[in-house]
Amino acid sequence: MQQVPLENLVQTVSPKWIHLLKEEELSQWVVLRNGIQQVNEDDLMEIVGAVIQEHQKTIFYQ
Repeated sequence: MQQVPLENLVQTVSPKWIHLLKEEELSQWVVLRNGIQQVNEDDLMEIVGAVIQEHQKTIFYQ
């Protein structure tokens, strides 16, 4: 297992996605079961989606 900040993962797998993420999302630590070398772009898409959902803040107005 390997733990890395999302920013490092995105820079390694697909740097073109870096502009899609906020600073707080980029600093999110993720755990990779088989290491960073085994992550492909489809895996990255799933991880990025999960991190974005985790950091979403729903605002309700009354």
